[in-house]
Amino acid sequence: MMIDLKKIIHDEIPLEIFKKGDVIFEDGAPSNGMMYILSEGHVDVYKNYGKQGEICVANLAPGDFFGEMSLFLNKGRTATIVARDNVSLCVINRTEILDFLSNQPEIAFSFLQALCTRIESTNVNAADNRVKYEKDINVLTNEKIELENTANTDQLTGVYNRRYFMENVGTLVEIIGRNRFSFIVMFDLDHFKDVNDTYGHPAGDHVLVTVAKTITSSIRASDIFARYGGEEFILLITCASPDHALPLVERIRQDIEKTAIEYEGQTINVTISAGIAPVDSASEIDTAAISRADKALYQAKAQGRNRSVLYTGE
Repeated sequence: MMIDLKKIIHDEIPLEIFKKGDVIFEDGAPSNGMMYILSEGHVDVYKNYGKQGEICVANLAPGDFFGEMSLFLNKGRTATIVARDNVSLCVINRTEILDFLSNQPEIAFSFLQALCTRIESTNVNAADNRVKYEKDINVLTNEKIELENTANTDQLTGVYNRRYFMENVGTLVEIIGRNRFSFIVMFDLDHFKDVNDTYGHPAGDHVLVTVAKTITSSIRASDIFARYGGEEFILLITCASPDHALPLVERIRQDIEKTAIEYEGQTINVTISAGIAPVDSASEIDTAAISRADKALYQAKAQGRNRSVLYTGE
């Protein structure tokens, strides 16, 4: 849920401009009594930014806002905001907010909806983190951490492996199921054998690594992405509406199609096909949901590859 910027008259609200990489404010900084609404560009939200263990917890787009705790509660900053690209921000201070919301009732309602959605998302993330880390309350040694990462990670691409995905995806579906819609996505590289035959297996490995990195950069922190086997990858996504699933996967497919992969002076272009299927319950993950996604993937291949197909039951 984002604020509808079309209803905001820009000459009534000052704009601040930041360049790519600029830190807009830092975790722990004192309040300046201002809230920001993204007008153009994107920002990343970090915890422990610049320190060991930094975590990007959110990516915000035009219409999103941040700094509301400083505006309403006069609290210090609880995250670091970094401009992902050049951004412009609508700035609202404490003295203006009442007049602004009073004169813009539709914006006020949209703002309250966005706050409720943010609170709900925070609760989901907190529950997810509790499930992931409650088992290991005791401090782990560096050796144990390394062993755990090795067990959970595909050694070639660095993303999660199939075992980790299958062990954790059901729990996440149970947590999110009441509030959001979950989908399994199966990706398969098109004509990957031709890549190995033409350029060699090391080049094929490089392609797999690049595709995995591209998909990872396109998904959200709440999604689970893994290598399923060979040139197949699997993804769990959650959406506020079922209508959001296909556009999200299509954006990933288009990112792969546009990526020119360089290897030893050669440019390799690849495409992927994707099958998308809804998840009705956590118990479906091992069988029905993945089977439906596989059927949709087969349809994408049969229709000419380099496309995304949403399972419809036909």
